[in-house]
Amino acid sequence: MELNTLKKSIITACMFLSITFSHAQKQQFFSFELGGSGGLVSINYERNYLERKNYFLQARVGFSYAPIDANNGGVLIFPILTHAVIGPKNHKIDFGIGQTLSMTTKGNFFILMPSSIGYRYQPSSKKYYWRFAYTPIFSYLIDFQTQHWGGITYGYNFSRR
Repeated sequence: MELNTLKKSIITACMFLSITFSHAQKQQFFSFELGGSGGLVSINYERNYLERKNYFLQARVGFSYAPIDANNGGVLIFPILTHAVIGPKNHKIDFGIGQTLSMTTKGNFFILMPSSIGYRYQPSSKKYYWRFAYTPIFSYLIDFQTQHWGGITYGYNFSRR
């Protein structure tokens, strides 16, 4: 991937996040995901930016590191997603889509498009949630490829609400 393309992607992601978080509600989460959009394991910050009675929209940014091979070293992965969470009370459907900005320790850059569809259990009387999702990752810049993936997420709401 060209360095200019990566710079444009990072600038676009930063603009999206600054607009999203500047108008955000108070619901904030820290989450740990096994599998999913960040690869093997990722840590994430999530924040709701639109809340309605039976759904909310959430922005999510994360970080992951995974070893690849001797030629590429490891890869730093930065998933950036928007999630739509729909459903009353404790049981919800969770849809997500976004971009991952990735850089190998040998200096190669690439962008992938993660998506997810899954089940989210979020008890209204507790400060945590669980998400179980199918999370395919799409490569679309040079040729179209799909990696079938799944993820389990534990999130904790650290808002003052």
